[in-house]
Parts: sequence; C-alpha cells; structure tokens
Amino acid sequence: MSTKVRIKRRAQEGDQSGFHLYADVLDEMGATEGVEQPVYLRLDGVDAELHTLEGRGASVTVALPRELTRDLGLLPARAATRKRAR
Repeated sequence: MSTKVRIKRRAQEGDQSGFHLYADVLDEMGATEGVEQPVYLRLDGVDAELHTLEGRGASVTVALPRELTRDLGLLPARAATRKRAR
C-alpha cells in the first residue's frame, strides 16, 4: 500500500516529460502540530545534474521543458496567439 497522496500528476508519454507532486502520510503521522510537512516532486524524462554539498545535502539542477513548467504552475500559461488582420 502506498503512503503517497497525489497533489498533481502528469504521466510521461512519448517525448513529453512527466511529474508527480505528492505528500506522504507518514510525514503527517509524526508531525508537530502547526508545522507544515514537505511535499515531494518526482520528475520523469528530464535532464538533471546533482552535486553533493559537504554536510548540507545536495544541489540539483534540472532542465525543464517550458510546457512542463507551465503544467507545474512555475510559468504563466501561454497566451493565446492572435491572428493578424490583413
């Protein structure tokens, strides 16, 4: 049984990247009241670069397609294209 609670998801299809944004119920079980728990983001089909930082976790650089960043809400939706009058 999964402990993941889906917040938002897009499956990877063909050459289109995918993602899964979720919370984990196990984080909530031992949480201090009033302290927000983390959410997790899994990216599928993207290029990534990981650098381990001494004693401070890691630094992750991810190349995200713009359509994926729009679906995640990181960039505004693409404006509708206007047809020029002739």
